[in-house]
Amino acid sequence: MTELAEQRINFIAQLHEVFLLKKGYGAFAYISVAEVIDLFNNYLDWGEPAELFINRYVRSV
Repeated sequence: MTELAEQRINFIAQLHEVFLLKKGYGAFAYISVAEVIDLFNNYLDWGEPAELFINRYVRSV
């Protein structure tokens, strides 16, 4: 598995966990798979820690 694939898997797992904790349901109850992939690409472009990026995003939903 490539490093990018591992990063994507970890990002999606973190995203799901934060949605579950803050909203009561997993990420896919709120956003589509395509949106998650776009979000991951934006995260890579921003270059900030995943935790900050994800928490800010979940608060905005």
